Amino acid sequence: MQYRPEHTDLLDAIQDFLIKEVLPTVKDNDAVAYKTLVSWNMLGVVSRELKNGRTLLEQDAAALAQLLGEKINPHELADRALWQKSQQLALAAAKAIRKSRVSVGSAEWMTVKEVLKHNLQIANPRYGTE
Repeated sequence: MQYRPEHTDLLDAIQDFLIKEVLPTVKDNDAVAYKTLVSWNMLGVVSRELKNGRTLLEQDAAALAQLLGEKINPHELADRALWQKSQQLALAAAKAIRKSRVSVGSAEWMTVKEVLKHNLQIANPRYGTE
């Protein structure tokens, strides 16, 4: 059997290379150093998306559907269909929230907070989501 590294292992290796090998050699060139850091960060986003993105998106779609009184089974949807459905649900939830007065601690508040936490877990987990 041939060893085949996981996608996330490859991304982590590229990130490690950029931060340890490339960045020190380009630190005097602000534009290249900046682009190196941005590339390092984007690789982290992609890695976290591959590791956890599907699970978090399923949770978001289920929570938004429940908030709107819709019945869906996110586990049955293909990746693209799940993403599209979650976008539709988010737009519908935003419209419903705009029409009503939402207070801190309400179901709407807690659902939006949870979806935001999931987004930050992928985009930038250093912000902390407690």
